[in-house]
Amino acid sequence: MRKKKLNYAQVEFLCDQLSMILSSGMGISDGLELLCVDSGDNTLKSVCAEISERTDKGVPLSEAMHSTGRFPDYAADMVKLGELNGKLEEVLRGLAEYYEERDDIRRTLRSAVLHPMVLLLMMTAVIIVLVVAVIPMFGDIFSQFDSSVNAAVQQTISLAYNTGIVIMIVLLAIIVISAGIALLSVFGKSGEFLRRVASAFPLTRGISEKLALSDMTKAVSISVSAGLSPAEMLLHSNIRSFIRDRRLAAKFDDCEKRVMDGESFPDAIIESRLLPPLYARSLKLAYNSGCFESVWKKISATYSEEASRSLMNITAVIEPAIIVILGLLIGAILMMLMIPLMNIMSVLG
Repeated sequence: MRKKKLNYAQVEFLCDQLSMILSSGMGISDGLELLCVDSGDNTLKSVCAEISERTDKGVPLSEAMHSTGRFPDYAADMVKLGELNGKLEEVLRGLAEYYEERDDIRRTLRSAVLHPMVLLLMMTAVIIVLVVAVIPMFGDIFSQFDSSVNAAVQQTISLAYNTGIVIMIVLLAIIVISAGIALLSVFGKSGEFLRRVASAFPLTRGISEKLALSDMTKAVSISVSAGLSPAEMLLHSNIRSFIRDRRLAAKFDDCEKRVMDGESFPDAIIESRLLPPLYARSLKLAYNSGCFESVWKKISATYSEEASRSLMNITAVIEPAIIVILGLLIGAILMMLMIPLMNIMSVLG
């Protein structure tokens, strides 16, 4: 039976704890045994026990992580590179930061989708009440007047009812499609397809690129902290799998080809336009001055902040837009009902 993968928060916690265990000079097996006792999460406790048991027998940490079947392949692969290059503590710390950022972005993305959906559901419920109860009630009221009055308002009532039906059908269709997309995104291949669709859709293209850049720059930062050269990083790490934006993927492929052809990594970044010119030239200066790793970390942090900010900005725009648009539509339907009533009252008065 295939074991369920750890979520981002759990991977971040374990990587952070493992880096602290190493920095304290304690053995991984002993440190994880203490963690197993204190952990209130049964899944984490089980994973800690499995890793502790294997590392206690002399199995490398990366192999122990692979054997549990719980960790993302990328995390275990980077730990292996850290072991080979004597940079295990730095890699674990970088992985903890990476999965913490991914968890924050995931929460922000969920909030950006959930809040508008709640508003949409509430507005849809209001429209359904109007169509099912309110408009027929007004129709019954107007039918009690004489035929001349009834004929004058019947078209307005029909228009209000038909408008409500159309709006209700559109809103229900949006909800059903959104629910279907949410279910599909749970599955890996479907989620990958949806992310590619987002990169092609004009309204989500910018955010898709920022999210992809955030993933890529952090993955590169971890690879650099593992002691890999640019060529080794491109050949032996699976950074390409993090790039789900097709335009960024094409730029990355171009950069990779240039490096394989012997071009320096900073120059390849500039020529392929993998990063904006300002960042690319900063990297070139850092590459020549020996502070390549620190600059990559700053660029990665910048893109993570930009991705989170963009998601929050979308939420800030979408929610008021939904309220205003649907509020105007509901108001228009109610006005269609109230104007004939006010006309009748003025005539009778």
